[in-house]
Amino acid sequence: MAKPHDIDLMEHADGERDHADRLRDPAAREKVEAIGELSELVRGHLELSADAVPPARFEQLWDAIDKSIASTPAKPATVWSRIGGWFERHRGHVITGVVSAGAVAALALVLRGPSSESGGATTSSGHGSPTVMPVAYRPTEIESLETPGADSTVFNLNDEDGPATVIWVTPEDTVEGI
Repeated sequence: MAKPHDIDLMEHADGERDHADRLRDPAAREKVEAIGELSELVRGHLELSADAVPPARFEQLWDAIDKSIASTPAKPATVWSRIGGWFERHRGHVITGVVSAGAVAALALVLRGPSSESGGATTSSGHGSPTVMPVAYRPTEIESLETPGADSTVFNLNDEDGPATVIWVTPEDTVEGI
């Protein structure tokens, strides 16, 4: 069993913590008893000193305290003191918001993966996950299209606006040349 520190024994004597398991040591028990006796002596001395002061003197002391509180001028609130006061009152909310935003940004950067040279298109590095690219940068992948009851033609175009796919569908019962 570790020897208790004096601060632990003082906390036990004051009733702040329960260190009964540490009081098995006779020296620790003696220190706690000595702290209790000293506490009683100081408390008794202060009570006797307070009883020795006449009540009129107490009234004078309280009147002086009340006057000093009333005469203290209130400082005018500046814009900066108001802003500082707001941050002081809402410090926990502000810190929580900043930490949350930082965590989300870090998570987004980690999950985003490496950037490619083709205008910022990104790919996901997970297992079996699809390639993620902005619509303007997706290559055309449609070569043909089967449409029941109609003929379809697929045009893959590349121009200055980027790649595009046009699908032309014509019903089968349409007679050409009309």
